[in-house]
Order: sequence, then C-alpha cells, then structure tokens
Amino acid sequence: MVSGLFSCSSSDATDLTGAAAAGTRIDDGSAVAGKPSLPTAGATGVGSAGASGSPAANGAGAGGAFNPGGTSSAPSAAGATQTQTGSAGSGGTSSSGGKGGASGKGGASGKAGAGGAGGSSGSASSSGGMSGGGQGGVVQPPPLTDGTQGWATRYWDCCKPACGWQTNVGNGRTPIQSCTQDDMPLSDVKAKNACESGGTAYMCHALEPWAVSDTLSYGYAAVNKGSDFCGKCYQLQFTGGSHNSSVDAGSKALQGKTMIVQAINNGGVDGNQFDLLVPGGGVGALDACSKQWGTTDLGEQYGGFFLACQKSNNFDYAKSKACAKAKCDSVFANKPELRTGCEWFTDWFGAPDNPAVLYKEVTCPDAITKNSGLKR
Repeated sequence: MVSGLFSCSSSDATDLTGAAAAGTRIDDGSAVAGKPSLPTAGATGVGSAGASGSPAANGAGAGGAFNPGGTSSAPSAAGATQTQTGSAGSGGTSSSGGKGGASGKGGASGKAGAGGAGGSSGSASSSGGMSGGGQGGVVQPPPLTDGTQGWATRYWDCCKPACGWQTNVGNGRTPIQSCTQDDMPLSDVKAKNACESGGTAYMCHALEPWAVSDTLSYGYAAVNKGSDFCGKCYQLQFTGGSHNSSVDAGSKALQGKTMIVQAINNGGVDGNQFDLLVPGGGVGALDACSKQWGTTDLGEQYGGFFLACQKSNNFDYAKSKACAKAKCDSVFANKPELRTGCEWFTDWFGAPDNPAVLYKEVTCPDAITKNSGLKR
C-alpha cells in the first residue's frame, strides 16, 4: 500500500520553505484552499489520527494511497505498523543505467541491457518524449554499510509533480517536463496541474520505474526531505523485511536488490519513506488518472491494483500477484510504458507490501537525469 501525497499547485510563486508552500500537505487533513503548509516537526508523513492519506491542497485531498506509518491510526492490510527514524546520509555512486527515450504518444521507452557488461541503449520515439537514448554498461552500486532505515510505498496519481515548477527546482535547473492528456510533452512549465480544476499538465508516462539488471532498478519517488529536495537521488537497499508488523513474501524476495530513485515530488510521506512512482499503485484523493486514462478501473484508491487483488483473493500472495499483473495488461493494453512500469511492480519488484530499506543519498545515475531532465 502507499501513502498519500500531492503535486504542487498551479501557482508559479510557490515556496517550499514557508507556511504557504506548494507541493506539501496539511498536517490535520483539513483543506485550506491555496494555503497548504509544511508538516510540523514530529508529525511528518500523515495527518492526525484517522486522517491518513487525506490531507489537502487547494481544497483537494492528497494523491497516492494509504500511509502505513507515522501517526496514522489506520494500519495497513498486513497489520500494525512500526515507525522508524533516521536521517539521510551523503555519498555517491558511479552507477548509470539505460532507459531509452520516453515516447510521447505511442511507443514504449527502450531499456538498457542488464549487468556490468554493456547493454543496448534505448532510443526515443519519433512522436516525442522526455529523453534521448539510454546508456549501457550498468554498474551495480556497492552495498550500503552506513544507510538509514526506511521503507518504500507506491502511488501514481497522474498529477504534475512538484518538481515540475521552476520555483521548486531552483534557478539554473530545468523543471521536470509535464505531458498532455495524450502523453505529449508540454513546453509550458507553468501549465496548470491536471489535478486542479481546468488543469492540463499530467505526469509523463516516462517516469515509470524500470529494471536495469536482475538486482538493480531505477525510478522516481515522492519524499519528505525538506525544501531543497528536487532532483536528489537515493540508493534504496532492500533488506527483505517489511515496515508492516508481518513480513510478506514479496518483501522477502526483494532481499539483496537495490533501487536508485530521484526525488521529484513531496507531500504526505514520512521522513524515511519513499513513495515510488508505480503505474497502478493507487491514485489517492488527487485523481487525474480517470480522465487521462479514460477508465474507472483503478483498483483501490489507496493501494491500487495489488490491494484490490489482495482483497478479492483473500490476501493469497500468488493469486493476488497474478491478478495484479493481469490488471496491468488489461488497463494499460494501449499504454506500453505504463504497462511495463506496472508489470515491473509484479515482476522485478515482486509485489511487496511496504518493503523495508536501508537508504543513502547518492549521485544520480545519468540515465535517471537524462530521462527526467532534472539534474542538480
């Protein structure tokens, strides 16, 4: 399951350091139109008890799904949660992966070959997209020996990410490109968020996660890492444990795998939580996907395809995983990038529930920054 969050409002005068910061959520889950505020110390992630996943900005609730940690009184489907604390470290990695250019309308992105030996680079679709070619020669980053404990969740609300605004990424950096309803690149970085009334700027399909080897994946996430977070990357090393009170089969199978993610959004997540962008992972309260995808088949609002499948299969892991993959194939039959990103969750990621990680801030691989267009 995932936590709630939202992308920032359409005002280009946003400031993540003040009480009226865009791209953040209100602690108590109440809506104050145009005036969301940063979470207060000691209450990051969720709202007050019973309000998990439903804080708001501009009068609308947060996207994503159910937050299993923090101060929420609602446990995840797998049981009660445990709260973990710590701060991000610093460091670097020389790893670089290869994702081909994201197509605008039509073809899927290319993927690099696996392993340390070079793989084939991807290529961009002629119809547009976020990135040019990918890079081969992926290098597995060394295991973390001084990481901080955290966990990963999932969401995809189709909203324009907070780092799509110039004010949020800072001067001298290029904001993440948004896309039209048909996944065509938007040149106007000031285009209104599709999760607001009359908005036209959506999350681009190219921001789906991808595997670069059997043990390494790249992707994007929402974080709660202060005001200057846009474009930072983090290495997530999966421990085989879970943030839940019980450890599920999917989390166990992740042990030894690594993911590097770039922070492109913020909002209602805990300080040690990484809300991974996964198509079909749950839209939460800010739903632009129904309009963009032209379907109401979104799975659970908080939890997406997999949670819906868990509920319909009495939480049988194998049946729920197969069900979720079938949902990926049917809902995204004509959306190849979303389909591969959704299938990544059931295949490489193994359909876990809130897997535990060790994490550390690292240097972003070129493949990640080339695909997003955001580099610090």
